[in-house]
Amino acid sequence: MGRHAGTTGPPSRRRRVGGGTPEAVSGAGGFTLLELLVSLYLLSAIALFILQVFIAGLFHTGRANERAAATMLASQVMEQVRASVNPYTMVGFTGLARSPLPLPAPYDAVQNPSPYPLEVAVVVAPDDALTLRTVTVQVFRPGQATPLVTLGTLLDDN
Repeated sequence: MGRHAGTTGPPSRRRRVGGGTPEAVSGAGGFTLLELLVSLYLLSAIALFILQVFIAGLFHTGRANERAAATMLASQVMEQVRASVNPYTMVGFTGLARSPLPLPAPYDAVQNPSPYPLEVAVVVAPDDALTLRTVTVQVFRPGQATPLVTLGTLLDDN
């Protein structure tokens, strides 16, 4: 009988030809090239999805910042109208046609600290039944027909 044929002892005392673990000897341990390529493909697909979500978030954040700047600008114009001694005579019947910044007098104190180019229009609509005037401030993106922000108030012309 040979040396290894009838060996019954603890596994730690057995010797293997070539050494290493049984998995390494048989080739069952570790990843194959195909497994690595599939995992790399899955990781890149997930990363691409996350990148698209991130870019969409940046786009919406920019739009929200632009809308906030337009709202601040409309509030400044509305405060100019309200701060006047006689707001009705300050803005006149025609209001202010759509104009880019800087605005002409009496709105020359209005500042746009944001990097967004915006245009402002002030519309004054008299109410013949009452002594009220409706003042509407509209802020536009250049080249767009619909306003980005619209603020309105009622003024008594007495």
